[in-house]
Amino acid sequence: MAVDGGRRAAREPVAVVTGGASGIGRAVVADLAAHGYRIAVLDRDLPEDHGIPEDRDGDRVRWVAGDVRDPDAHDRVVDLAHSRFGGLDLFVGNAGVHDGGIGVRDLDGAALAEVARHVLDVDVVGYLLGARAAAGPLTDSGGSMVFTLSDASYLVRGNGAGIAYAAAKHAALGVVRHLAADLAPAVRVNAVAPGGVVTGLRTTDGRHVFAGADEITAAVRELNPLGVVLRPEQIAPLYRLLASPAAAGMTGEVLRPDGGLSVR
Repeated sequence: MAVDGGRRAAREPVAVVTGGASGIGRAVVADLAAHGYRIAVLDRDLPEDHGIPEDRDGDRVRWVAGDVRDPDAHDRVVDLAHSRFGGLDLFVGNAGVHDGGIGVRDLDGAALAEVARHVLDVDVVGYLLGARAAAGPLTDSGGSMVFTLSDASYLVRGNGAGIAYAAAKHAALGVVRHLAADLAPAVRVNAVAPGGVVTGLRTTDGRHVFAGADEITAAVRELNPLGVVLRPEQIAPLYRLLASPAAAGMTGEVLRPDGGLSVR
């Protein structure tokens, strides 16, 4: 059964997740699979085994290789969800890229423009394209969208975000709010804005943002009032919550598991 508060289908719920091969996205895929979802995943870099332990019957997760900046990639993963699993109930927009913490004076003009365009294309335009592809099927099912934001959607200093990443995540918050108004009442649109989560997030040139895990962990603990470093698997159930009947009255909202950064 579809699990949203809208129209229900006599089948298991179906999700599309972008950026589902690693980090928070991978944890979301695993959590959804463990709770009865069938999932089509779009990612540029697919895992070598193309599987997760939670996919016990080997038929809960299907993978599509593609770039979220490509409209056709979104169409293909949504079409796969329909053809393989019979519909769509949840779209999770999660794929993202970081700017490495750059300031406006750190690069020359051409280099800054290149980084900014890359980050905005992936972190904002990628969300728009995914929402466009999923909006029709989700309207039919009465489903929902959940997007990954960041503490950088609210904070601009002290969290490692550079100017391009902060701009993109602030813009993505606007995307969530606009979609929530635009697609109501048929589709609910919400977001999760983690902070202090060490993942495999990469910069535009492929470097790991959280290289040197011990130093990063110590810095994160010192940064947030709760002194916690959250794991992706601790964040993942929030996406399922936002797609559930328990959140039937929520749209345009953002859950902020950030260790208390917002009250610092």
